[in-house]
Parts: sequence; C-alpha cells; structure tokens
Amino acid sequence: METAARGRRVFVLGREVPQVGTLAFGIVDRGTNVIEVRPTTMCALSCIFCSVNAGPRSRLRWAEYVVEPDALLAALEEVVRFKGVDNVEVHIDGMGDPGHYPELAELVKGAKSIRGVSVVSMQTRLYMLDERKIKELAGAGLDRLNVSIDALDAELARKLAGAEWYDISRVLQLVRVALESGINIVVSPVWVPGLNDGEMPKIVKWAVECGVGRGVLTPVVIQKYVPHKRGRRVRVRPMTWGEFWRRLREMERELGVPLIPRPGEYNIHKAPEIPKPFRVGDVVTVELVARGIFRGELLGVPAARRGTALLDRTFTVIYGPRASDGLVGRRARVVVVENKHNIYIARPLR
Repeated sequence: METAARGRRVFVLGREVPQVGTLAFGIVDRGTNVIEVRPTTMCALSCIFCSVNAGPRSRLRWAEYVVEPDALLAALEEVVRFKGVDNVEVHIDGMGDPGHYPELAELVKGAKSIRGVSVVSMQTRLYMLDERKIKELAGAGLDRLNVSIDALDAELARKLAGAEWYDISRVLQLVRVALESGINIVVSPVWVPGLNDGEMPKIVKWAVECGVGRGVLTPVVIQKYVPHKRGRRVRVRPMTWGEFWRRLREMERELGVPLIPRPGEYNIHKAPEIPKPFRVGDVVTVELVARGIFRGELLGVPAARRGTALLDRTFTVIYGPRASDGLVGRRARVVVVENKHNIYIARPLR
C-alpha cells in the first residue's frame, strides 16, 4: 500500500516485507543487548545538520516508510528470543522521528510485553507529541526519552531545525510533562561549532534544574556534529574527536555536571547477533517491491523466503539512474556487496 506525500511515495509495509536488512525501517541488531526498532522515516523538520537528510527539504529522498506494528513486533519477538538475555533494551529510533508513528503507544506496549525486554526507550525531538500522547506512552511502559534539544534560544532553535514554526518552548514544556508522567529523560543536543557553542552550557543548566536524568543517568549527552555522505552539511569546521572530548571535560569542570556517561551506565553489553544468511558476493534472485529511501535505490526481497525474521532480509539494490517505478514488481538477480550488521546492499547483475 502506498500514498503520495511531499512529492515522494510513502510505502506502508507489512509482514510481506522482511523487517531486517535496511537502515530505513525495521530491526537493526548490532550485536548487543540494544535492539533498534525503526517504525517510520517521516519527519516534519529539516534540521540543517541532519545526518540522514530527513524532512520536507530533502532532495535526495524519493520514498518514506511506515511499518505496520504487528510486522515490527513479530520480528522483534524473534530477535529478542534469539538474543537469549533478559535485559534487552528496545530503542525506538530511525531515519526520521518515531514520534510521528501513529501506532507508537501500541508499539511500546507490545515491545515491553516481550519476555526478555527490560527497557523501552525512544529518540525524538518531541515537538509532534502532546500531553495526552506522552501520558499514553507512559501508560504503555516507555522508560526513557532521548530528546534532541539543540538550542534554548528560540530563533537559533528554529534555524537549526530548518522550520520557522518550530517552538522550543513547547518542547521544554513537554519534557516536564514526560518527567511528571514517570518517563525519564536524557537530553542529546548536537553541538555544531560556531553556531550553538553558547547554548551547550545553557541546555545543561536547564536540564539539571528540571531533574533530567533523575540522578541515575548523565542528564545531557552532547553529540558531536559529524558530516555524513548523504546528510545535510553545515559550513563550519567540525571539531576533531580530541577537541570535542577536551571541550566536554572543560565544560564538566566549569558546570560541575557530568557530561560523559560512566562505563556501564546504560548496561549495554554484547549479545548474540542474528545470523547473516547471505554473504558478500552471493547472487540472489529478488522481487523488487518498492523504491529505496534515496534516489537510485530500490528495495528487493528474496524470491525464496523462509518465513522468519532470523533469516529473511530486505536488500537495498543500487540501480543509480536506471532506478524507476517501472522495475517495481519485477524480479532481478543481484549480487551482495555489503552485509555489515545485516544491513544488505546489493547491485543488479547486468
């Protein structure tokens, strides 16, 4: 099922599409007890530093995705069971903002009910939620929100978000609502040198005053701006990692607030990674089922599937200028060129 939006196609994906294999949607397993769950690529902001080029201003994307919750939860349950540990964290994130996902409370409740899942967290900019929705998420069992706040100054916040309508005061109020509802908060600003340097100490002081982290977690975990190949680039000189850590430690001393998470703080550890059923160099016959998220890409699923999230995969097939809607519905032979963390990239055989 697909509809039109913002000049792109929005594909609504169900169980017919394997939920492992792409970064755009579904399940991402990096070999730890943290499983990333990606229900949608939609985002209403066009942040000027966005590493995945999300939002209305994107010129590289030609598709968006929304995944049906039963498809996500069925795949998630299989992956959690395979892990064989009782402290899995399900982290809801994505190449968009999961706050836009219409079945978010259902997804949280379903994830929390899976045996072995102890924590459900979510990465968001929070602006698309309201008090009622936040209370629904708390009732569904959401444990933590990692909230992206890049500036407290209203004008600068709008500039960084790439949206004149963005209201940072509303986001700050919703953080308080979440805390009052029993959801812990970690604030995760992106530090863009030369633009929001002066905002970092302000954000830290505000977060501490609000009780963010609740004395259990580092309240503000600052992210370094890193230019990405397909992301939006800001005309600044990115900090080196050495400079970034040095400036964080200086800020810690000046403010008296920890800004670097302690070892073991999030209880992240290695856990069995699901199998890689296809190796680099394998040739696979796939059915082309949709556009890939970026222009020049199509999604392919193996013509012969096994009916399990542990072995079925979705491939991003790089066609380049030859990619077209006319290829969707056809079969193609592709060769696997990458499979790190079960993210499958393939190229068509000529």
